[in-house]
Amino acid sequence: MPLGSSQDYLNRLKEREKDLNIYTGGERVIDILNDPVIKPSINVILKTYELAKNKDYKGILTAYQDNDEINRFVYVEQSINDLLMRAESQRILNSKIGNCNFRCTGHDGINAVFAATYDIDSKLNTDYHKRFSSWLKEVQSKDLVVETAMTDVKGNRSKGPLEQKNDMAYVHVVERRKDGIVVRGAKMHITGAAISDEILVIPTKNMKQNEKDYAVSFAIRPDSKNVYFISSWHPMDIMKKISKDIGTDVDYPLPFGHRSTYLVIFDDVFVPYDRVFMDGEYEFTGKLIEYFISHHRAGGGSCKAGFADAILGSAALMADANGVLNASYIQDRLLDIMRHGEAAYAAGLAAMVKGYRHPSGEYIPDLRLANVAKLDSIEHLKEAMVAAADIGGGITVNAPSSKDLNIEGLSNKVSKALQGNELYTAEDRLRIARLMQLWVAGPHLVGLIQGGGPPAAELLALKSDMKNRLNDYIENAKIMSGIKKES
Repeated sequence: MPLGSSQDYLNRLKEREKDLNIYTGGERVIDILNDPVIKPSINVILKTYELAKNKDYKGILTAYQDNDEINRFVYVEQSINDLLMRAESQRILNSKIGNCNFRCTGHDGINAVFAATYDIDSKLNTDYHKRFSSWLKEVQSKDLVVETAMTDVKGNRSKGPLEQKNDMAYVHVVERRKDGIVVRGAKMHITGAAISDEILVIPTKNMKQNEKDYAVSFAIRPDSKNVYFISSWHPMDIMKKISKDIGTDVDYPLPFGHRSTYLVIFDDVFVPYDRVFMDGEYEFTGKLIEYFISHHRAGGGSCKAGFADAILGSAALMADANGVLNASYIQDRLLDIMRHGEAAYAAGLAAMVKGYRHPSGEYIPDLRLANVAKLDSIEHLKEAMVAAADIGGGITVNAPSSKDLNIEGLSNKVSKALQGNELYTAEDRLRIARLMQLWVAGPHLVGLIQGGGPPAAELLALKSDMKNRLNDYIENAKIMSGIKKES
């Protein structure tokens, strides 16, 4: 079972291109491989394949299963060491790419559904786990790119799925046929969905008995009929497009782009039963979500550590271009960035080390520490971004276009005005400024806060956990204070 290659992925993308319904800025994308908004995301996926073949990352970005080497991001973790290597892989990819690696949600969804289908089958004597294992075997053998679609658009947040007047608010089953189900609804903030090989859909919340139709999990190919992708539209996306239109890559020099997501619309999409992994088993939605967030939020620590590595390098480069790299204050701020990155990493590793073995044989990170890792990583990376903004200076958001370096009669003066350290040209400094802009004025901050669930979700989970243990702590305090004797 050989590892997948960049070329294999491109070939698959070309084959399905004509059937993909992707829209950016209101227009359907025809030439996906060369579209300025989408191409950087494709470069991200290509880099994941390239790095997996690097001998230095053997056993980290890859894993061994039945004597075959497979990609870590399509692997079901089998030990604590596997969980630690998953954390390391996340940090490596994000630091090298300087962006979301677009494959972590696939890994976390695979591991979540693997455990959840085992639970369902064990209790209800269904065959979901067999179906899922068969699907996963194909994913692993071809090293396919999987994206997990979890977040429903939710409509009116004060109402549950059944109270919604909007039938797109939550993905749900609208028809059950002899050979499969038909689903309707929309998912949002799904990173890289349109350029994946497979989309693994899971519920967004713990469903109740009367919400059985919303307790659904399945896998669908992105080129399936009636599946539509609406790309996120951020100022940096506009910069990509305009940079291409005016013929310069300096105004958007980032080969891997920024955080790019999709609104995914399922407009009565047929899903055959061999790709359905939950259909109405509402009582297992809570556990499925728990397994997913345990993996995803624990991985958030190493994810943000990888970003901190990229921020550290970017800020140091900007400081050097400004001629102040060795200034004491700048060195202290760089140290702050490094410290915050390592602290986020440590929290994620703790969740991995305290992981446990599920009855299926899979290892799952500790839920409590995974939630703490997510909360801590938000605070640490926010501080790293603030330090980077402090180091970078105003040019990180006030840089002119590189085209202004060619204004007739002014080009030389503009170049001189934009130059700092003589070792860097004006164009160099503009390129660095755009890289810094990704961190200090790009979409990563909101992605950091909301990705994997907002702080309120982590705090709610921790509050519930605390309540379950609070009586034990109180009883212990009574003993220590002498109010109560130890039994």
